[in-house]
Amino acid sequence: MRLVDVVKAHLVTVPVRAVGPLISGQRITVNGHCGRMDDRVVAGDVLGLIGALEDPLVPLDRAITIAYEDNDLIVCDKPAGIHVHPVGRHREDTLINAFLWHAGARPGHHWAAWRPYPAHRLDRCAHGLVAIAKRSAVHDAFREQLGKGSVTRTYRTLVQGIVADDSGTIDAPLGLDPAFDYRRAVIADGEPAITQWRVLERRPDQTLLAVTLDTGRTHQIRAHLAHLGHPIVGDTLYAGEKLSALAIELHATDLRFPHPITGTEITCVSGY
Repeated sequence: MRLVDVVKAHLVTVPVRAVGPLISGQRITVNGHCGRMDDRVVAGDVLGLIGALEDPLVPLDRAITIAYEDNDLIVCDKPAGIHVHPVGRHREDTLINAFLWHAGARPGHHWAAWRPYPAHRLDRCAHGLVAIAKRSAVHDAFREQLGKGSVTRTYRTLVQGIVADDSGTIDAPLGLDPAFDYRRAVIADGEPAITQWRVLERRPDQTLLAVTLDTGRTHQIRAHLAHLGHPIVGDTLYAGEKLSALAIELHATDLRFPHPITGTEITCVSGY
């Protein structure tokens, strides 16, 4: 493999885009000598890093509940209250930080067996199943399956009020909410978004729903159910507030997909 590809795969505490400048700046060594982008790396070669990295991600020793793992990907049960990706001031307690540790990186040791690539989204305040690819090619193949509709994601959510019908489809485009751009809203020129739902249980002033996604827009379930007039319980952001709770009643319970490399059908069920 080329040096640039090996470093992208294994120097995991820096963004992929930072690898090229590190090599061109003669900061990556192969067997003690500064390497070049297209140098060939073979088994037994020793890679090194010269100097300190600027603001690297810090691996986090945090227990992760694993629903499935092989050499290509992992499906884990994310708890509510943590981001999947490092973002803004949240750079140390995310799912990615935990997977850096899982892959073998440590504070001050920036190399690991593989780089984690989240294959889809799950909001900070939601919990449940998330797929993490171990290579960029696996990530890209999984994303292609998502685009083709061959990945089935099922959620359970508790919403405010009594939903009258037993099932339905919300086919309404989503875009930035003109009133508050952190939210999404149904707007005429938004991206296509389709959500399927069915009632599991009606309670005195709440309804338990099973929800599946035909598309995967940001905050899709939250925005669509609020548009339906039944925001998710605990979801202050979509119930009129500008701040979102750390946990809402939205749980990614089932994930089913053909393995992006082998084609074998994989079915995962959340243990939460």
